[in-house]
Amino acid sequence: MNASLTVLWPRVVVPDIEETRFSYDFCARLSEQQCKEANLGYSWVEYSGRSNLKEILPQIDGDMVLVVSDPEIILSPSAVRGLAKCLEKGYSACGPVYKQTTFSLQIADLPVPYVDVGTYLEIAEALAERENSKCIAVDSLDPACVLYRLAFLRQTRKRCLVSKIVNSIPPTKKGVLAVATGALVHCGFKNDFERDDLVRLVPEGVKRILDMGCAMGGYGRTLKKLYPDIFLVGVEINPIMAQSAERFYDKIIKCHAEEANLTGNFDLVNCGDILEHLRDPWRMLKRINSLLSENGGYLVMSFPHVGHWSVVRGLLQGRFQYVPSGLLCVTHLRWFTESSVRNALKDAGFYIEIFRREQIPPTPQGELFIRHMCTAGFGDEQSLRTNEFIIRAVKI
Repeated sequence: MNASLTVLWPRVVVPDIEETRFSYDFCARLSEQQCKEANLGYSWVEYSGRSNLKEILPQIDGDMVLVVSDPEIILSPSAVRGLAKCLEKGYSACGPVYKQTTFSLQIADLPVPYVDVGTYLEIAEALAERENSKCIAVDSLDPACVLYRLAFLRQTRKRCLVSKIVNSIPPTKKGVLAVATGALVHCGFKNDFERDDLVRLVPEGVKRILDMGCAMGGYGRTLKKLYPDIFLVGVEINPIMAQSAERFYDKIIKCHAEEANLTGNFDLVNCGDILEHLRDPWRMLKRINSLLSENGGYLVMSFPHVGHWSVVRGLLQGRFQYVPSGLLCVTHLRWFTESSVRNALKDAGFYIEIFRREQIPPTPQGELFIRHMCTAGFGDEQSLRTNEFIIRAVKI
């Protein structure tokens, strides 16, 4: 099959973050595989941040050009086909929809959330079928991923940087840009979550908090808005993330959580999705206990559940696919179930005050799997539906 599509993928300097290094390679390899499965015929070209149209146009094969500027996107076959159908309706450029984006008209109306690659591809197909090639005209597009007609690019200023093409189109130019509402593309594996679910578990009267693995400071940003007088210390091994977090914390300790030289009495220690990344989380729990004030200090924590249906189904199908972040994050070293974490907290000198099970609605195929497992007597429904545990424990 001759190529009708050229994918321009960004060749970027990879930051010194383990998850990000993995993510850039993972997203590129998986996206190329999905382009192949779209059966449109494609060629794959990498470009640098300095590449302009004059340099790139001679490398184009086919009459459509998919320009990707964010190296952490994952394409789906249904998205590639949906974008191509949008161009057939006369638009010069079209963009997909995303789970998250600052471009409001490109936020996907998902039937249910997805939690891994398999569920993403399932939901992408379901959304494409529901939207039935629907397109809406827009004045601007998220530059992360845009499909262009080659003829349109030939008319664009040749010195324009490849990553800036969509930004060069004036908003007054009507009928040029569109969004394919059924073309779902995953974009982003950022560690900048607000974690308001954990902030809500901070009791009144708390004055000193230690945030283990503060990442880019989303927890601190949310906490300081509500409790500006709280003294907040963060621990973060990655210097790039730590620098982003500094403006929200009174103090940042830049080292591995298990190697941090921590002293002083804290009223609360926050561990948002951190214990599963540690070599010895059981020892860390005991150490946290020693850092808490004697009059009943708090531990607030969240961690993924290895017994979630998506993980169990993958194992039964012979798959265990690491991803940049999520239930099967590539940097997870330890895995927990409800019973194992309850035992770990008890052994470390805590009693559990609040125990919540987060249960994202399963996909249609996930619901069917849960039913089959439970009917056959091989699964606990509550366990299979739980993707994360959120806990507030008190020092004994």
